[in-house]
Amino acid sequence: MNKIIKLATVLLGSSVLLSGCIKETFPEGGYVTTEQAADSPFAMDGLVSSMPTILITNYVGIGEHFDFGYPGIFGATDRLAGEIFPVSGNLPGGNQYYDRWQPYLYPGNSTGLAATGIGAEFFYLNYYQFIYTANEVIDLAETGGKEQIVGVAKAFRALCYLDLARLYDPLPAKAPLKPEYATELEAVKGLTVPIVRGGETMDELENNPRVPREEMFTFILEDLNAAETLMANYTPPTKSLPSLAVVYGLKARTYLWLGGFDESYANVPTGNAAYKLAAEYARKAIDASGCSIMTEAQWLDPKTGFNTVNASWMWAMIQTSDTVLNNLLSFTAHMSPEAIYGYGYGAQPGISVFSYNRISTGDFRKKNFIGPDRSYAAIQPYTSLTEEEFTPIAAFASFKFHTNGGEKNNYSTANVTSIPLMRVEEMYLIEAEATAHYDQASGKAMLQTFMANRAPNYTVPAANDLIDEIIFQKRIEFWGEGIVLYDLKRLNMSMRNGDNGTNAPTMAQLTTDGRAPWWNCVIPLTAVQQNKALLGKNNPNPTFTYKSVK
Repeated sequence: MNKIIKLATVLLGSSVLLSGCIKETFPEGGYVTTEQAADSPFAMDGLVSSMPTILITNYVGIGEHFDFGYPGIFGATDRLAGEIFPVSGNLPGGNQYYDRWQPYLYPGNSTGLAATGIGAEFFYLNYYQFIYTANEVIDLAETGGKEQIVGVAKAFRALCYLDLARLYDPLPAKAPLKPEYATELEAVKGLTVPIVRGGETMDELENNPRVPREEMFTFILEDLNAAETLMANYTPPTKSLPSLAVVYGLKARTYLWLGGFDESYANVPTGNAAYKLAAEYARKAIDASGCSIMTEAQWLDPKTGFNTVNASWMWAMIQTSDTVLNNLLSFTAHMSPEAIYGYGYGAQPGISVFSYNRISTGDFRKKNFIGPDRSYAAIQPYTSLTEEEFTPIAAFASFKFHTNGGEKNNYSTANVTSIPLMRVEEMYLIEAEATAHYDQASGKAMLQTFMANRAPNYTVPAANDLIDEIIFQKRIEFWGEGIVLYDLKRLNMSMRNGDNGTNAPTMAQLTTDGRAPWWNCVIPLTAVQQNKALLGKNNPNPTFTYKSVK
């Protein structure tokens, strides 16, 4: 009976994808057993689709319009990193708070990232709901002998735990306005998050401690190794599901993170040994994917640019009309300035002026951003906005993400877009950076080769630190895609949005000395209250550790 309930839970969780005609005949009793599910193509398809579906439809109930699952996390991490902020306030009548993430992510002026804040709940609850679904699929698929589905579910689970480990690992950070922060951080050094494998009793879940970094990454690599074996001959029917190349890509991300540590572990590599594996698996991902680097035409297409799966996307979140929750609970409604019906048009998510100015002349990615002269003629080929509709758009706003087909008013059409989860370009840049840590000449050559696809006249600047330059190109390449926070945190890089000449809104004008304290996420109080092993083991409150410039 327990397995029947689990199956119903997972299938109902993906009901928005399964609401069409059902051609299977189910038992008269009104439920299906695990054994019957194993023989039912419909039920097994439902198990698989439940995982990509929950990524884009999960709603944790925090009462904010960025509560739309994994794409909402993308938006949050890029804002925590200072890579995205609303630029609309730089024109008369503009309102930065059309960007709904911002009121909860300003650590100098908000408590949203504290244990009692909705920012803390948003991250933690989403990931563990994703993990719950993956665990249930693993259990049911193992019972049914569906090894490939087990592999797919373990790849999903590894994605979630890798993000959690990187978000919650309390790495050293300076907190000039809170001297006790360093001492509080030391008390939880090296701890990640609790592991929930599935099958735990309630007593075990209520006393489930944060595991050390080595234990967490041993677990993540066990999942990825299993997925690599089980998916060796698996071809996903859609890019909403991971392939073997994606498993290699997840391994590349995992080893890249481990490369940032000097500690020696018995079961997982660190330092250059990990960086070498990151480069190796990035290359495996490139070769196995069959993907090609996006062209200028694909990147800048005003109707399909970054809303439609193309040949560079290895893994994607694919919306359908059934998975569009409403007009506002949508990545597109927030990130596209062509979404006149949503927040994107009012908030105008944009890039730092410092980053914009650093983009090479001739780099076509610069065309996505409104220049300081706010020229409509320059952006016209790449947008569906009319000149009149363009009037309130501020300098440095981004037109990277487009509504479906350029639709500006009908959200039920406009929000039916796809969002990349992994692009092959990430693998090229992981390979270049990881290699540069132990072989600068080769890493530099790899970056030069990659950048020929973005700016034909580009040469690696001699005056720049090579790692910093690779990460900068990664910041531009994956602006808005929820990728770069983990690199900035791993490499102890600073935020500079409080420097003179910034275009950031006042509360986002933050300059840090190295990694920001708010990159060490805090477990929400609700989770601490339910799990006694977390009492006294939370990351310290990162709010009011810095103050915005104004």
